[in-house]
Amino acid sequence: MSKLRMLVAVAVVVGGGSAWVSAQSGSASGTLTGQDYGEIEELYARYSHGSDFRDGDLFVSAFSEDATIVRADGSSIQGKANLVAERAERNQGRSGDVGRRHRTASYRITATPDGAKGRAYYVLLDVTTRPATTTFTGYYDDLFVRTPAGWRIKHRTINRDTPSN
Repeated sequence: MSKLRMLVAVAVVVGGGSAWVSAQSGSASGTLTGQDYGEIEELYARYSHGSDFRDGDLFVSAFSEDATIVRADGSSIQGKANLVAERAERNQGRSGDVGRRHRTASYRITATPDGAKGRAYYVLLDVTTRPATTTFTGYYDDLFVRTPAGWRIKHRTINRDTPSN
């Protein structure tokens, strides 16, 4: 009976180890690991916290060198250097809380041949009012790429919900 238990234990260890190795290398084969999902969700947080607390370095760290942001009004910013300049202009040397909060949720992240794509809903709150008021709602459509520094946003389209009549 002990040989049978030993064989079962070996099979479990080998099977589990194979599954773990497959999961760790999954992003190369068109799937994403739990770590990939976590790193990509962290990009949403960097974007939001960097914007809400005037931390340009944190904000820009979410993007690849060749990133593009397409805003809801159709304007766009291309390249990390232009993102840095836009953040500096927007913040005008100020730091700290801007009085708004990005709330991002309902992440839908899927593997693509070149990395990953995602969609997440956002709510932008003005927390200087009591109670806090909703400024905008919408969703982000994103393309993510793995860089030597980890996952980054390569392309973000900001979609804004339009009020119903």
